[in-house]
Amino acid sequence: MVVNKIEVLKSARDGLDVLPDLHRYAALEAAGEDPQIPAEDFERLKWYGLFHRKQTPGYYMLRMRIPGGVLNSEQLTAIGEIANRVGRGQADITSRMNVQLRWITIADAPWVLQRLSAAGLTTQQSGMDNVRNVVSCPLSGLTEDEVIDTRVLAERMQQAIVGGKRFSNLPRKFNLSVTGCREDCSHAQAHDLSFVPAQRDGEIGFNVLVGGALGGMSPEYAQPLDAFVGVDDAVDLTLAILDVYRDHGLREKRKQSRLKWLLREWGIERFRETVEAQYGEPIARAGRSLTTRHGGDHVGLTPQRNPYLRTVGCLVPVGRITGDDLIEFARLARRYGNSELRLTVQQNVLIPNVPTGGLDALLNEPLLQRYSPTPSAFIRAMVSCTGNDFCAFALIDSKGEALKLAGALEERYEVAADAAPVRIQMSACPHACGQHRAGEIGLLGGRKRIDGEIVDVADVFSGGKLGEEPRFGEVTAPAVQTEHLADAVAEQIRAVRGADALISRPTAATTD
Repeated sequence: MVVNKIEVLKSARDGLDVLPDLHRYAALEAAGEDPQIPAEDFERLKWYGLFHRKQTPGYYMLRMRIPGGVLNSEQLTAIGEIANRVGRGQADITSRMNVQLRWITIADAPWVLQRLSAAGLTTQQSGMDNVRNVVSCPLSGLTEDEVIDTRVLAERMQQAIVGGKRFSNLPRKFNLSVTGCREDCSHAQAHDLSFVPAQRDGEIGFNVLVGGALGGMSPEYAQPLDAFVGVDDAVDLTLAILDVYRDHGLREKRKQSRLKWLLREWGIERFRETVEAQYGEPIARAGRSLTTRHGGDHVGLTPQRNPYLRTVGCLVPVGRITGDDLIEFARLARRYGNSELRLTVQQNVLIPNVPTGGLDALLNEPLLQRYSPTPSAFIRAMVSCTGNDFCAFALIDSKGEALKLAGALEERYEVAADAAPVRIQMSACPHACGQHRAGEIGLLGGRKRIDGEIVDVADVFSGGKLGEEPRFGEVTAPAVQTEHLADAVAEQIRAVRGADALISRPTAATTD
């Protein structure tokens, strides 16, 4: 059987074994010598969260692990300090409740890893063929109608998976979600494996979904495994599923190695039977789902179980933020909350446990004028991938174009006060890191020759939906020049929601 080059690389040496070489390369570069890092070690460095990018030769993107998106002020301060010292003052909050830094040199890497470790954070196995950051409801442990507090469970899953070689060589990356809230704010159908709240025979636990993967040319929503597991057994079932995927997942073609491809080949029943055999005891059939709604973002003021506390959800436009602002968020969490913060899959920051008596003062802080808890309906649910300033695959500046689009829509239109935010998701290439086909409006960036000139364009998709009857958006306006996106997107919003979904704002000419 012919296997892909990454499988050859992993067979030769496990990615976790590159750490001594990382330190050797760093020492050589710090001494002014060329470390001459071989191509295969550029790949292995991703096992420690370091991604070399062609757009920035000599520099790395650094991705860490933040299970459930839960941070304390000291940790966020550490991230901000690293960004300012060696990352040109910039950071990105990702759609996996995570943070990525840029402009890290290999010489700086040992200090960065040590500084994160001292703060209780790790970058280990955050890239390549590993289980990625565990996502959950960002309000775990806080809300009154929560079914299960999954904070400890997300930590247990990370501890069971990360740091050893049992799962350091999966066929491909593996996205994991566990949520105990009724809102599905972590988008369970988008992951390889998701645990969602359920009840069976009076027991509270989880139903299980498998096989979600929204990237590439053949996206797939996760499907029910028809399995129920108690809270205390969720980690063991996770490990059994990962064992099966590790041992039986397809490895020949890298683009067809995600779990969804094994499910297509085997079918859900064969997969379930194999997992049950690995688990070592019968797995109960699915219980009654306790999910009641889909897709909340927790921006704004959210009541907590304690009636005297609130969570303040702040919008970070397309997830890009400065190191100084991360440090300021940490200060505000200490000043007004209990030094805790949460990140969301919508790339935003939440400050929980704010006493109601301190809300006005917090809302008047200068930082919250930039990262508003009351954003417009167009930027509120806007999600974008990294874009071509840092990603070798990206064809356009997706973050920049997303911000321009949101600004143009806000300038020209408004939506009804009680209408849901417009879920606009932008990807800069077919890898679909922005999950554009899951958006109410999706945008796939590209390049096209028009009148003899190569220009930035985007295919406009509409109709993507999560929930009981999920569907993918379809192309409704192909190859729209980015300068004309606002009109094209407005037309599709009206097509999806109705002709009166948008109210045109008066123009300067009509207000004179």
